[in-house]
Amino acid sequence: MALEGNLKDFTLTDMFRLLASGRKSGTLHLEHPEAQGKVCFDKGRVFFASSNWNRESLGRRLVKSGVISEKQLRQALGLQKIQKKEKASRRLGQILVDEGYLESKVLENFIQDQINDTLFDLFRWDEGNLRFEPDENCEDEDIGIAVSVENIIMEASRRLEIWNKIREKIPSMSTAFTMAAAPGDKSMEIHLKPKEWMLLCYLHGRRTVRELIELTGYNDFETAKILYGMFSVGLIDKVGDPDESQAAGG
Repeated sequence: MALEGNLKDFTLTDMFRLLASGRKSGTLHLEHPEAQGKVCFDKGRVFFASSNWNRESLGRRLVKSGVISEKQLRQALGLQKIQKKEKASRRLGQILVDEGYLESKVLENFIQDQINDTLFDLFRWDEGNLRFEPDENCEDEDIGIAVSVENIIMEASRRLEIWNKIREKIPSMSTAFTMAAAPGDKSMEIHLKPKEWMLLCYLHGRRTVRELIELTGYNDFETAKILYGMFSVGLIDKVGDPDESQAAGG
């Protein structure tokens, strides 16, 4: 029997804790007019999540991020298909590790990061409908690694706190930045990481946050966090007069 609710009456945190305490397996669907998401549970733990931001399978995400190659994914999927015919139960993640394509800890950290990125998007919703289908599984997305609900809630809360602070300086995806003509004194203390350098390279001209997201492929939280840091030390300047009425998640 499906479990249904509304985010105005029943928060996502409440739903997650309910499913975790009952060690439920199935799929939680989230919907509102402009977005959709789903979260897959196995015995109260989350092993897959997708939203409008990211609907790719975890295997595809591993390739896109350069963790494994396209050839390695094809070979692992081929082995998985053969095993299913033989009624073997190795998940894709275990096959990738067994074949030496990546280390188990690297895979575990990657899965946790990807799930947390997607769920942070969903935790920012303040309206929408929830529907849990206990008989609906996501076997094709299960690569053998799951994340505890309490860890998810703690990480989402941490990010939301940072996000609210960022929104004070970057209230809209239309907020535009450019490289500072005269970088502040604090900019000499910052050591840029590769992702920060890439984003900075796109700021030779005026760019909005939304344009930078499209150019770099980073998500909105990651992009805004990097911009906030560079703006705070005077490395970049805010330009133009963005539409302040649009929320930073818009």
